[in-house]
Amino acid sequence: MLLEIEKAAHRAADLTQQMLAYSGKGKFVVQPVWLDRLVQEMAKLLNTVVSRKALMELDRKPATIEGDATQIRQVVMNLITNASDALESNVGRIRVRTGVQETAAADLRSPFLPDELSPGSYAFVEIEDTGCGMSEETMRKIFDPFFSTKFTGRGLGLAAVLGIVRGHRGTIKVESTPGQGTRFQVLLPSAVLTTERVDLDPEVQLPRGHGTILVVDDEPSVRECAQRVLESGGFTVHAAEDGHTD
Repeated sequence: MLLEIEKAAHRAADLTQQMLAYSGKGKFVVQPVWLDRLVQEMAKLLNTVVSRKALMELDRKPATIEGDATQIRQVVMNLITNASDALESNVGRIRVRTGVQETAAADLRSPFLPDELSPGSYAFVEIEDTGCGMSEETMRKIFDPFFSTKFTGRGLGLAAVLGIVRGHRGTIKVESTPGQGTRFQVLLPSAVLTTERVDLDPEVQLPRGHGTILVVDDEPSVRECAQRVLESGGFTVHAAEDGHTD
């Protein structure tokens, strides 16, 4: 019972942090962030949870900002997960791009963030999918707290994204057509960083494990994610939704 209390407290804390992020009042740990490298790391991680029928394409051009890497990871994770959900178990494509562009003040205006931003050099992360798309009515509500088109879920994912972007003095643009897909573009002030950049060697292989693991969880997405991650690490996995046996 104490463990359940602890879990509930952590869930409440997580919900509070997302609400703070939405309001732009979350605590940020500002440090150099290489968006292209962060996207590569996130894509490798999320490949285990996105739709198996989704082809993820990366178009990474150097892009640097000063911001909170953990918060930016949350933005990328939520947008890629949303893109995966939009495919609705159909074969489709998720394209993730990074880069830097010179942006005029007019191009920084967004109906979701009324703040006037100064023109200049902006780094961007763009997530585009070939999923179900959205109507104009739905698109007007997607950043509202607790709004969700899914049966389950708190509806705070995109609301938190908006708050994080606002807190980083950036903007977000959305284009969507029903039946043809959606494109999110996050624009953040670019920074020239002098910190030495160290890229991970893509050829480095993580050590593999062996043995059999039983995964029990009543949440299908959690169960599937754990199984795929463990199997990719070399383990044999048996998954169950509860403790009952036939």
